[in-house]
Amino acid sequence: MVSWTSSPTKSTLANTPFIPRKFLEGKHLQTVYNVLFPPDNTLEEDFYCEGILLPTKDATGDHLWLEHNPPISQIKKNSIPWNGYYLVLIHGMEGSSESHYMVSVGREALLRGYGVIRVNLRNCGKGLNLARTPYNAGQSEDLEQVLDYIRKKLTLNIFVSGFSLSANLVLKYFGEKRRNKASAFTATSPPLDLKRSCDFIDSKAGLFYRTHFLNTMKEKVQSGIYQISESMIERVMRARTFFDFDEFFTAPLSGYKNVLEYYHTCSSIYYLSNIKIPGLIIHANDDPVVPSHVWREINWNAFPAIETVLTEQGGHVGFISDPSPDNPEGRWLPKIIMDFFDKKLKVY
Repeated sequence: MVSWTSSPTKSTLANTPFIPRKFLEGKHLQTVYNVLFPPDNTLEEDFYCEGILLPTKDATGDHLWLEHNPPISQIKKNSIPWNGYYLVLIHGMEGSSESHYMVSVGREALLRGYGVIRVNLRNCGKGLNLARTPYNAGQSEDLEQVLDYIRKKLTLNIFVSGFSLSANLVLKYFGEKRRNKASAFTATSPPLDLKRSCDFIDSKAGLFYRTHFLNTMKEKVQSGIYQISESMIERVMRARTFFDFDEFFTAPLSGYKNVLEYYHTCSSIYYLSNIKIPGLIIHANDDPVVPSHVWREINWNAFPAIETVLTEQGGHVGFISDPSPDNPEGRWLPKIIMDFFDKKLKVY
């Protein structure tokens, strides 16, 4: 079941409901299925792909690693024509350019005539060991650096799609002053209020996901890539909650005086009213990682540029449905996202 909570009459996507795959109705099954059974990543085999090493704008000396799939028509003759647009994909916490949603949405975009840039956040994926500072939920300057590169080298016509942590980043970015460097965006499963999202995942209900994420983040800290003191490493390794990890590590290394300043400054809920370009936000009511009560408290009709999809099921960036002739793998999210962007295309 799908409900549209923002100006449903202006949307044409409401006739594409999400129905979970048989035997995958649970929120945890929806969330972990894609991780256990990801789509084949053929973006480097079936399509031309090149890596881009992009320096960040700050004085850290950090770099981002981007995966660039040009439009198919620029590589193969008599193929799908380029529509003039590039799609920027940004992964969630501890993900990478290889994450299942990055691969499935990227492939769908290429087959619809787009060029694709998949962004690895600092020290993620192939960008591991290319940065000395961590990524965070509000790193707007890194997204702007990517957009500036595309506008200078590739095209002025850009769409942006963020997932989970980066869905928050995307919303924050377009709610800030830099709102004219892309034409539209989507944000899937965003933690709109970082403090309340932290409280949720630090509760008993979030134990499984909290343990998983803390373990992978601690591994990076312990590896020495951040060049921090042994005392800080020891303190971080004692963290048992997201709040403590962000207080001991993310906030100070990102330039915030404490974790509460980090959460308040970077929570996208405070930027929604300033968003002017068209956007689509997608969330499942049974999301086991991001609390849905925050979503339900928002008057989405107050934000005319934003359309929303709230499904009853789907988990966290899950949305696995039964296979169909037009969706053989049963991955619902790529179709919803790309249908939205296709409707925002200008005549090229």
